[in-house]
Amino acid sequence: MSNHNISRTAIASATDHRDSGLAPHPSKLGQQARSLEAVAPANLLVAFALWITKAQTARSRRAALLGLLELNNARLDDLGISRDDLIIAMTSNAHAGSILHAARVRNSSI
Repeated sequence: MSNHNISRTAIASATDHRDSGLAPHPSKLGQQARSLEAVAPANLLVAFALWITKAQTARSRRAALLGLLELNNARLDDLGISRDDLIIAMTSNAHAGSILHAARVRNSSI
């Protein structure tokens, strides 16, 4: 949000208060504009940090699943999963753990 838009918002807010007969104190108008300017960069930084965290989590998940895919069939059977289960887990982005857990439960009951 640019400074021009923030100033316009603060002025519009002050105008709304004047129309209702409740004009804000001039010092509070400046505080409102400054607080809006301070919030915008913080939200961008938080959003960027969350994006980086999600990307790192996805990369770790892919690396773990690729590591499992390199195991031989006997090892995968010991874990209670198959290569097909791993491929299904790799194609579903966020639910790989629950898919593999369900496969282990299903394969242990057989």
